Amino acid sequence: MGWKDNINKAANLGQDFAKKAGRMEGRFIGGLDTRAGTLGASAPEPDPTLKTADTGEVALRNSLDFSDIHFTFPTTAGLTGKSGKFQRLSFPAYITAFADSFTPNWTSTAVFGRADAIPTYSNTTRAITLGLMIPCFSKADANENLKKLNMLIKSLYPGYEEVNASGQKVLDSPPLVRIKFANLLINHKNPAKGLLGYITSFSSDFGIQPKGVILDKDSTGGYLLPRAIGFNISFSPLHESTIGWNNSTGGEFYGNENFPYNVRKQAHEEVAKADPGIGLGDEYNEASILGE
Repeated sequence: MGWKDNINKAANLGQDFAKKAGRMEGRFIGGLDTRAGTLGASAPEPDPTLKTADTGEVALRNSLDFSDIHFTFPTTAGLTGKSGKFQRLSFPAYITAFADSFTPNWTSTAVFGRADAIPTYSNTTRAITLGLMIPCFSKADANENLKKLNMLIKSLYPGYEEVNASGQKVLDSPPLVRIKFANLLINHKNPAKGLLGYITSFSSDFGIQPKGVILDKDSTGGYLLPRAIGFNISFSPLHESTIGWNNSTGGEFYGNENFPYNVRKQAHEEVAKADPGIGLGDEYNEASILGE
């Protein structure tokens, strides 16, 4: 069974899932509400590869909003296009690697006569590695995917400000990025937003030896277009709010219950938390249960 067979099978499953979930057609694009323009934010430009990819892949991506990985660039790319829509790159989630590590950092101080060193807590850092391998189904599809890869690479560079008429440039903003993937890479305060951070390493692999290339040419010259585009990134998230326990209130966690991954509550969990006479007896109000 090849890529296309797997994609078509997944697309059929995705369409069934979307129907069962009762998702309204056209309301969501890539996981973001298209009504965003009426809520104070512009919807993104549609992904051009939805016109060039295999029909099975397109059907899957349109059916399941979590089948894409989204990159936005809040400090550099900003708004784009005549309509003022924000710049967003969307890649189909052909995941080859995903790892998420958390490292509590401590400083140990040795004391004479004490068997154990005295540990002093510093902070907890998070590091994510992500790998994708995206098939290209035609010359047009490979060309559009290369354009998106170019944009992702360009967004590893900072923003500059021209300070006078001579065009002198001053470093203005670092290349921060938001990555949104399903319920695994999100802003824990607002799951519709991506996880803010910075990319510490990036590498691409076109798999030329095993997969070959697509040859193309026009009046300006020839082109080698990859049959698959792979890339790997290392990403360091930034915490946009306090993360930790509030000992003053008996152990409430700052940043809501869904950190770092967004999870769906089961009905019995909500009942147990709502009723102080059930389970462990934790008291929750309606806002706590609904995550408001």
